[in-house]
Amino acid sequence: MRHHRPPLLALLWLVLGLATLAATAAAEPSHPTLGPLGEREVTVSNHSKRSMQELYVSPQSADSWGQDLLGDDVLDPGRSTHHRLGRMRECSFDLLAVYDDTSREEMRAVNLCHNHDVTFDGHSASTPASPTGPSRSVTLVNASPLPIQQLYLSPPDAAQWGDDLLTQSALSAGEQRAIDFHGDCIADVRVVFSNRAAEERRGLDLCANPVLTIAPGWTTQVRPDSHD
Repeated sequence: MRHHRPPLLALLWLVLGLATLAATAAAEPSHPTLGPLGEREVTVSNHSKRSMQELYVSPQSADSWGQDLLGDDVLDPGRSTHHRLGRMRECSFDLLAVYDDTSREEMRAVNLCHNHDVTFDGHSASTPASPTGPSRSVTLVNASPLPIQQLYLSPPDAAQWGDDLLTQSALSAGEQRAIDFHGDCIADVRVVFSNRAAEERRGLDLCANPVLTIAPGWTTQVRPDSHD
């Protein structure tokens, strides 16, 4: 059978089309935090001189650290621990190690799609500053349908939220709890729910209104006599 060569113009259009597709693919930036859906896992090694009491590994897009992966265990110097994080597309993770002297060491934006091994050496560990200001108390009432996992009370001029004040357990729906803290009356407030959604309020007077009622859409309860 005799084969006919395609016209020269058709070949030119084919070459131009392939070149355009290649240029388009090269121009599209890859998302640095996402990869193919798969099981994410990490092996953490403790090369510091202190025992690691807590370990948190959280997707960079998350609002909270989540659960302590060590639980009741301790990671002594020279030891490693392996954890499966679940199936997801996220590649970029933040890690936090808390040592036995309460110092903390963080690693940010670690790509666990490319590297599953992470080593903490303790060189960048630092101890959080002690709380300052008068001792105060606020009652947190959870009137939302979701548990509240984290609560932060921070001075309005602070650059960071500080430590989570719900350190013992989450605040279940319908539950209330007295929260002790150090600081001035005026504070910014941040709550993180069990689904990782977070809400914030700025410049609340926790001395005039020591009851925070967290309801759908977050309504902060104001006592009738607070404006007298």
